[in-house]
Amino acid sequence: MPVNEERSRRYVPFAFELNNFDPVADEYLDWIRETLKPELTRRFGPVAPARTALAGSSFGGLITLYAGLRDPGEYGTWGVLSPAIWPADFALRRWMSGRSDPQARVWLDMGDHEGPDLKGAAEIVKLTHALAADLSPLVREVQVTIGQGHWHDEAAWRARLPAFLRWWVKGSGSA
Repeated sequence: MPVNEERSRRYVPFAFELNNFDPVADEYLDWIRETLKPELTRRFGPVAPARTALAGSSFGGLITLYAGLRDPGEYGTWGVLSPAIWPADFALRRWMSGRSDPQARVWLDMGDHEGPDLKGAAEIVKLTHALAADLSPLVREVQVTIGQGHWHDEAAWRARLPAFLRWWVKGSGSA
């Protein structure tokens, strides 16, 4: 299932301008759960949910967080890197109410330069900590990391990814 120009439709589960008020994120997540995961199991063998991770950055971080709460028990670890949670006036934060996955571990990170200016970047870091506080009672663990000097870009995510992977493997009992 290609994403490409459909990125804001596939990765943002809430209707807003960039997805023409027509999200298909649930269809995308159904494809991961019903097509991709069974194919990976067929090829490589079964993996317990506790050892299964889903991760993404920006809109990918948003869909990862949404997927984890939408399908509790499906993914033991969620890598939520620089999540773009602003669509539809922060609809994700309202949608989270009443949902949980008590076994999930969540890596939530953000760069300290992810904003239009230093004041905006500081607000985004503050919002990241608020999101972590919202998540804490819903999941088993939340690990917050703020990348010093990191922007909202692939270079920053590439720099933080090894720490996420080490944290995931250590916590999944795979180390």
